[in-house]
Amino acid sequence: MRTKSWKLNYAAVLIAETLAILGFALSMPVIPLFLADEIGISDPQRLKLWTGLIQSCASIALAVFAPVWGRLADMYSRRAMLMRAMFGGAVIVSAMTFVQAPWQLMVLRTLQGCLTGTIAAASVLTVGIVPQASLTMSLGLLQTGIYVGNSLGPLAGGLIVDFRGHRAAFLGTGVILLAAALIVLRGVTEDPHHAAPVESARGKGKLKRNGFLWEIKLLASNPNVLLLLSVSFLFQMANTTANPIMPLFLREISGDSRYIGSYTGVVLGLGAAAGALGAIISGKFCPRLGFWKMVTVCLAGGCAGVIPQAFAGNLFQLAVMHVIPSMFLGGIAPALQALLAAHTDHDHQGRVFGLNTSVSSTGAALGPLIGSAAAMLSYRAVFPVTALFLSLPLIGLLRRQARQSAGRP
Repeated sequence: MRTKSWKLNYAAVLIAETLAILGFALSMPVIPLFLADEIGISDPQRLKLWTGLIQSCASIALAVFAPVWGRLADMYSRRAMLMRAMFGGAVIVSAMTFVQAPWQLMVLRTLQGCLTGTIAAASVLTVGIVPQASLTMSLGLLQTGIYVGNSLGPLAGGLIVDFRGHRAAFLGTGVILLAAALIVLRGVTEDPHHAAPVESARGKGKLKRNGFLWEIKLLASNPNVLLLLSVSFLFQMANTTANPIMPLFLREISGDSRYIGSYTGVVLGLGAAAGALGAIISGKFCPRLGFWKMVTVCLAGGCAGVIPQAFAGNLFQLAVMHVIPSMFLGGIAPALQALLAAHTDHDHQGRVFGLNTSVSSTGAALGPLIGSAAAMLSYRAVFPVTALFLSLPLIGLLRRQARQSAGRP
């Protein structure tokens, strides 16, 4: 593929994925407020329960379906998988406009998890398009685009909610996802085949090359990939623990302001912007510092920076305290994705990225449930719990570094 060709393809993927994340971020953060203000759940404990369940159900569904989509990406088309995620999201989130009960929203969020997963699809498509020499920076820029979408989406969504209502935000998400899908349809081309040839499963005891058990056996023989998947799981669980309570915590410390939607957008938007800066820094300095060290440094900074948020007394303090850990945590994903690509052969990258989405989505499903449970005690208790989960992968990476320093495998 010519240099100009891959750059144009990558640019289309980057723009489309940034738009897609902006679309999701337009409406997803205000779900707790939607449940309280539109659906009418006034009991605080019931609101926390429904918020945790609805935030988690999409991640559970994504965890189940991501390996399937990853396998299909390797076998048929990575571009088609990205369009499936975007077109599917456009239809499902638009339907949320008409929700009248919490169970209806939970059903649609589950369907959303079954059909979407744009980040994994865009990442594996990027790996297939971009030359190896430019891959790290390209994944870093893609992650930056994701954080840019996550920073602009809550800001726009908060304004829409305050002045046009919650339901308009869901419709806006659908329109933006449709536009992103059309950009991929018109602006991206790829090689028609990515998968390795399929071996028949002749003979007793042999595993089919494209079978699930064969893939598990392949992964089990790669300790680096196993470690990266465990880091991804714990990081994502920690990263989503505070998600369901953040708008409610903001409402508590702001005095129940009528502009809580906008305030939520500002705080989350600033955090996402800091994450985008972290992703840029990670993509630039990973080759110098080392990918493993970059993940370790970012986990340590995020762990230390999360705890002070528990002591925030007003919106300004929380916004400032939210920025610092967000910047560190933003640098983790580009380094993790580059490490996964480096430790996986090309013909199985879709499967591994799909499995990574599965384990990270499982973490993302558990995070809101744990956060909601911690919030039963106090909203402030959620932040030390988040730091605890960030410390677990940090310990694992430090132990790996100690083994390597001692000359042990």
